[in-house]
Amino acid sequence: MDFEIENLLFKQVEKPKHHLMTKIINVWENRYRINVYTETFDDIDNLTKRKIHASYFCHYSPGELKIMDGPKNPSDALKKCS
Repeated sequence: MDFEIENLLFKQVEKPKHHLMTKIINVWENRYRINVYTETFDDIDNLTKRKIHASYFCHYSPGELKIMDGPKNPSDALKKCS
């Protein structure tokens, strides 16, 4: 089911550049918290950095995912962080 939820999410929002993974957490019944992680390499610090790029609260029913809360695109996620 996680695979279907992830596919439904990325039909609605763009998958970020440097996508690492998507973590889908069942909060209760058919409501989920979906965290989308990215990974980048920082040449200055010589470190691999992993972060939550976007986080969504969603309502799932078979074949349908409704985003209840969260950024609609990556630029919205960046605005919330700054």
